Amino acid sequence: MRASGTRVGEYVIVNRVAVGGSSDVYQARHPADGSWAAVKMLTSEASLQKEVVARFLNEAQTLQQLRHPYLVKVLALGETPEDGAPFLVMEWLPVSLLGLLRERGGHLSLGDSVGILRQLSQVLLYLHERGVIHRDVKPENVLVAPLDRGTLEVRLADLGLARRVLEAGAPVTDLYVSTAKDALLGTGEYMAPEQWRSPKGVDAKVDVYALGVLGFHLLAGEPPFVAETHSGLQYQHVVKPPPLGRLEGVAPEGLRSLLGAMLAKVAGRRPSMAEVLRSLDALAN
Repeated sequence: MRASGTRVGEYVIVNRVAVGGSSDVYQARHPADGSWAAVKMLTSEASLQKEVVARFLNEAQTLQQLRHPYLVKVLALGETPEDGAPFLVMEWLPVSLLGLLRERGGHLSLGDSVGILRQLSQVLLYLHERGVIHRDVKPENVLVAPLDRGTLEVRLADLGLARRVLEAGAPVTDLYVSTAKDALLGTGEYMAPEQWRSPKGVDAKVDVYALGVLGFHLLAGEPPFVAETHSGLQYQHVVKPPPLGRLEGVAPEGLRSLLGAMLAKVAGRRPSMAEVLRSLDALAN
């Protein structure tokens, strides 16, 4: 843990706001202009693990290369002079979509839900067009910036599991090195069936599936599949149909149909992210 007052690049740490398995997030302030920022930093122990460092640098470098209104903005990237721990400075958005759901009783209105899904489909389409798959779309990785007029604007964050796919004839490569052959790459409640079977051999349709799960969660108050064990989650995602009946009276038929298509068990039967965006635009209008 970094003490309050520690300087990280051009920012000074104020306090720790989130603790992860390998990294912490701090609220920091620029001493010259008073602006706030979020500093994500590997712990000293994690900085000694090559795989973890590679994953962290993957996120930082990917975010630096990409610019989109609904993608979290990177302000700086560097290493601490004391121990060489890498850090990532990002725009300060203290509320996640998960936190917003908790504030609002577990679910959002139809209008807010469709608005968030449209924004996320836009930024995910932007990533897919550039050969990047997120692989971990979930409420914790979506930050919320409430606007003055009462609408919600989101930023997609945490590209630590992002994967670059075939581009201009180049071979498919992971943006980070994983030494755990059968490691789960994603979050169980949001993982597509193929992610359970072959974590690395996936395409952009896993993001379509995860966005479908997120849409269901926003409207119903919880993901379509919930279990106490990974094996229980795997069985439901791979075998059980999504309980779309729970959305009757909450979402119109067109949206229920779209979410059902996004949650198809076979990746090839899901719409592309471009098709998802077109459908959401039509529903919004």
